Amino acid sequence: MELDTEKEGLSLLDLLIVASKNLKLLILGPIAVGLLTLGFGYTLPQSFTSQAILSLATPTASAAVTAAQTTQAAALMVSPVVLDPVIESLKLYAGQPLQFARADLAGQIKTTVGKDGLLRLEVTANKPSGAQGIANAVIDSWLKSSVPGEQERAELERRLVFANESLKSVNNLLGRLTAQGATALNKPLTFGEAGLGMVAVGELQARYQADVLTFTRSLKGFTRDTVVQPPTLPTHPVAPKKSVMAVLAALGSGVALLLWIFLLHAWREAAKDPEVAKKQMRLLASLGLSK
Repeated sequence: MELDTEKEGLSLLDLLIVASKNLKLLILGPIAVGLLTLGFGYTLPQSFTSQAILSLATPTASAAVTAAQTTQAAALMVSPVVLDPVIESLKLYAGQPLQFARADLAGQIKTTVGKDGLLRLEVTANKPSGAQGIANAVIDSWLKSSVPGEQERAELERRLVFANESLKSVNNLLGRLTAQGATALNKPLTFGEAGLGMVAVGELQARYQADVLTFTRSLKGFTRDTVVQPPTLPTHPVAPKKSVMAVLAALGSGVALLLWIFLLHAWREAAKDPEVAKKQMRLLASLGLSK
C-alpha cells in the first residue's frame, strides 16, 4: 500500500511538472481564445428589449374581472388577432409566408402578468427604435382588438339600455323614499324596515351604476389610458453577452489545453514501453496518421 501511494504521489508530481513546463501556453492560450471570442461577439447582431407596463384595473371592475381581462390581454398580444395587423403595418414579411413571419414576431414578444395585476410587455429587436416601434404597434393593435364586433356591440347596447332604465327607476324610487318615507311604498313600515329598504335600494343603485359604466367602457374598448409605462427606448443590448462568452471560452479552452497536455504526456510516457509503443503505432496506422 505504501508503494502504491508513493507511485500516485510521483505521478501527480509528474503532472504538476508537465503543467509548469507548459505554463505560458496554459495562460496565454485561454487569454488569446477569450480575446478572439470577445472580438467575435462584436460582430454578432445585438438585441435590444423595449418594456411597457399596462393596467386594466377600473374603479367599477372587481379584482377577479380585472385579473381575467389582464390574462386575456396577455394571451391576445401574441395571437394572430394582434400580430397580423402589426406585421402588415410594419411590413415584417421579409419575403416569407405570413405564418413564418407571425412565428418570428411572436418569438420577439413576451407578456407576463405580475402579482400586482399589471401586464408587462417586452419586445426584443436588433435595433432600439425597432423594439420600441414594434411594442407600440402591438399595443395599438391590441387596443383595436378590444373594440367589440357588430354582434357583441348590439348585445352590449341592449344591456346598456336595460341598465340605464333600471338605474332611472331605482333613482326615482330612492328619491321617493327619501322625500316621503314609508308612505312611498303604500304600506306602513317600522323604522328598521324602512332603513333596510333604503339600504337595499341603495345597493341596487350602485349595481346599476356599475353596469352602466362597465357597458359604456366595453363599447369603447380599452384606450391608451391603460398604458402605465409607454414602451421604453432601450440604450443597452441584452444580447449577446460578450464578456460572459469571452470568460466561458477562456475557461473552456484552458481546461481543453490542460487535458491535451496531460494526455500527450501520458502517451509519450507509455511509448517508452516497447510493447505499448507497437500498439500505439498500430493505432496510428489504423487511423491513417502514420506511414
